[in-house]
Amino acid sequence: MAEIEDDIGALDVGIVWVLEADPSGQAGTAQSCYDFVSASGASTGWCVGDAETVPDPGEWDDSPFSVGRGFDIVVPRETMRIEYTTNHGTPSGNDNPTAEELLAAIEGIVSGL
Repeated sequence: MAEIEDDIGALDVGIVWVLEADPSGQAGTAQSCYDFVSASGASTGWCVGDAETVPDPGEWDDSPFSVGRGFDIVVPRETMRIEYTTNHGTPSGNDNPTAEELLAAIEGIVSGL
């Protein structure tokens, strides 16, 4: 993701990073999210720790998008509708899109607005 963050920003699209758990398995916080994203080479976007989700911690982890793994969703401000979802991670059955495939999906959505 870090390699395409400038391209995403050029499309006037923001990135929200949600960290469910840090590398040691502790529930994600805004600080551990920032540390993880920075270590990954990313420098833009907002960080959210799922342990600090309001009103209930774990809402992102319990969402139908997550199912125990990472996910991407695209929600244009113009429509406020989820226009794209995908999942990634180690469990089998994940989409695991490349950064370039995610960028292409975002470009398609933006061009259709």
